[in-house]
Amino acid sequence: MIDYDKITEYMTTMGLNVNGGFQLSAFAINEMLGNHYSISEKDLHDGVEWLKAKMKKEVEENPYWTTEHKEDVKNGQEYFLNCFEHEAKSYLKNQNRLL
Repeated sequence: MIDYDKITEYMTTMGLNVNGGFQLSAFAINEMLGNHYSISEKDLHDGVEWLKAKMKKEVEENPYWTTEHKEDVKNGQEYFLNCFEHEAKSYLKNQNRLL
């Protein structure tokens, strides 16, 4: 069953963190191109929050999964992104690239 209230909540979170999502995307593209720029800790955090909301929204929109399965998937993705954020902060701090 699709919970449209949750979808609205996730879309609101995405809207509030859209700048961070853009900054993190631009940062990632520059990393792949070999450019070593800096990113602010706030933009990194907001970008990860945007990613969490986007993933949760996509999971919630799946009409074939049970509510329990959706929660399991969302929790797994959130855990992965929390680990990613922690590791990215540590890596960038060591290189003096986290503002």
